Amino acid sequence: MSRGSLKTQIGLGLLSAWGLFWSIGVTPMPAAGQVTQQPAATSQRFVLRSQTNLVLVDVRVWDKNGMPVRDLEQQDFRILEDGAAQVITSFSLENVERLAQATAEGGPPPTIDLAKLPPNVPPAQVLRDHRLTVIFFDLTSMPADDLMRALRAARDFVQARMTPADLVAIATYASSLRIAQDFTNDRDALAKALQGIRVGEESSALSEAGSQGEAGAMNAAGEEVVARDVSAAFTPDETEFNIFNTDQKLAAVESLARLLREVPGRKAVIHFSSGVESTGSENQAQLRATTDAANRSNVSLYTVDARGLVALPPGGDASSASAAGTAIYTGQATFSQISSLHGSRETLASLATDTGGRTFYDLNDFSPAFQQMQAENSSYYLLGYSPSNTRSDGRFRRIRVEVVRAGVKVAARPGYFAPKDFRQFTREDKELQLQQALELDQPFLDLPFAVDAAYFRRPDKKYYVVLAAKIPGSAVSFLKKSGIRQTEFDFVWRATDPSGKPAGLLRDTLPVKVSGETYEQVLSGNILYEGGFVLPSGKYQLKVLVRENQTGKMGTFEQPLVVPQATDTGLSLSSVVLSNEMQETALNTGGRRRKAPRDQESPLQVGGKSVLPSVTRVFRSNQNLYVLVESYGGKPVDTGQSAGAAPAKPSFALAFFRGGAKVAEAGPFAGKLEKSGGDKASYFAQIPLEKFPVGRYMVQVNVLDPAAERAAFARVPMAVVKAPPPPAPAGRGE
Repeated sequence: MSRGSLKTQIGLGLLSAWGLFWSIGVTPMPAAGQVTQQPAATSQRFVLRSQTNLVLVDVRVWDKNGMPVRDLEQQDFRILEDGAAQVITSFSLENVERLAQATAEGGPPPTIDLAKLPPNVPPAQVLRDHRLTVIFFDLTSMPADDLMRALRAARDFVQARMTPADLVAIATYASSLRIAQDFTNDRDALAKALQGIRVGEESSALSEAGSQGEAGAMNAAGEEVVARDVSAAFTPDETEFNIFNTDQKLAAVESLARLLREVPGRKAVIHFSSGVESTGSENQAQLRATTDAANRSNVSLYTVDARGLVALPPGGDASSASAAGTAIYTGQATFSQISSLHGSRETLASLATDTGGRTFYDLNDFSPAFQQMQAENSSYYLLGYSPSNTRSDGRFRRIRVEVVRAGVKVAARPGYFAPKDFRQFTREDKELQLQQALELDQPFLDLPFAVDAAYFRRPDKKYYVVLAAKIPGSAVSFLKKSGIRQTEFDFVWRATDPSGKPAGLLRDTLPVKVSGETYEQVLSGNILYEGGFVLPSGKYQLKVLVRENQTGKMGTFEQPLVVPQATDTGLSLSSVVLSNEMQETALNTGGRRRKAPRDQESPLQVGGKSVLPSVTRVFRSNQNLYVLVESYGGKPVDTGQSAGAAPAKPSFALAFFRGGAKVAEAGPFAGKLEKSGGDKASYFAQIPLEKFPVGRYMVQVNVLDPAAERAAFARVPMAVVKAPPPPAPAGRGE
């Protein structure tokens, strides 16, 4: 059944256990002694409406031996919101084992299929005291052998391990999320859904192009790793915002969690995959958004590495080519294999830990995952209360649940955000909201955007960090006033050192005013912001917060930022900036903004124009690729040449790789030495992309300084997509 169908069947008038919802009552009965106005027969009816704020909290309690505690009463619980005690208005115990024992004594349970419930039957009544389990297969990561093992374990659970209290659903993710079977206890229906997952058709094309190891290391074949070959999985119709900056596997898990939010009660997801890796820039906000969506939906993830017990022979197994070069003898090939394996398991472990589940790997028998899930989801308490704080201020409310019994362990959601209409915010409210959102671990993803940071060395050995953000115009709400479309963005950029102390901070507001053709271009394109601050060498965590001030939608983005040590030995490079657009330096159109420190001009200057960073590094085949980079430390050496001989100028060349193989090259291009005669040189090149096939590439920049007898190189990923067809001529008007 389709995702939309599932949502329609189970999403009518239900309250999520982790969310904050408003229930509306219509035409209440008058209290004793209260006078009410009866509507005249010929006039319209008067309807009184009231709203009630209800918070539901799912609580699990264990004793010191790890066994669930099921004999607690309402008076045994205490709920604190921001330190203030709350009055518990609803209380229930979901006891799965009680139902399992009752149905075992009274015969087989009736068949339940949530997708086929009559309209007048509330799902909450049917699901009470049931254990809800979703078996989820990530087909994009599992080759045929791993998928067969996962399907075999799922069939064994359905046929032999399901209890009368279990309701199971089947979901898959290939190019999209699909619900193969809604929650049911019908073993035949579940077996049919599992049988419908074809081995080798949906998954093989996406999973066989796996990672080869850490970039810059050696793969199992002894080749230097420069890219992850995913050309077989590349689809040109993807937007540039989900190619490098969003892990679609995590987004699929997030979508599944949001879909399950409408199902009352606690849900467990058995997540089968062969590892989850981030693609390109690691957006940690996406991982946090996935775990937050799961927690809000009462979903615990039990992640299972379908690769089972993994052996890593130094030369690779029979599925890979024999090793070449010296990697097999130096241990570099094995190190790359181990690093890649642990990297693919780290995300799975984070998903499980942060949602109250477990992670399982190095197992050829997956039955312990099902057993652990059943044991941990045998009972829980559902508590409800109306908060004493009735202000709709949009602030985060912290929840603490206590049990008046010694020696027990309690697990509950830490809090929620109160509702508030952004239009009611004062200036102080808006600033406070930005401050709170910047400090919270919870991500905001209502406003999608991508971020890039590039560093360039200054004469004082510190680095100017170029900060660029790109927001899709289609996600922005514009206010139309006198033929002008306008909006405004608040940006906060913060870099913190390993101790959490802020080392760099930029706060800026970007007003956007466009009209006519410019508005249409922005709406179908992107809004680019560029700023910067100065940092010394070191390791930082960069967090970016953007708020659109028409609707109050916010987005956050986090990624590590490493600024290298400034050294006078060797030839070092700045970041490599890729672009598809140049702009006159004095021009500042709506949707583009740059803000630099007072003592530093942006290093993205080429002649009288500025290079606009691509951010997403996604280019169309009808565009030009602009490459900008700087080198430092290229001081001439004494080679015994005559004093009158001019030293050779530095230069750079480009090489394009796909799947570890060089497919194109360009250059060499001459560099430009700093006017002051220092050790800095800048390089710029323009490459047409019309002959580049659609797909992903790794661009290697090779810099050579003959006078200093030094060389250096750097690599950055990029993707080429098809050029859009030319628009059909049509009339245009406001």
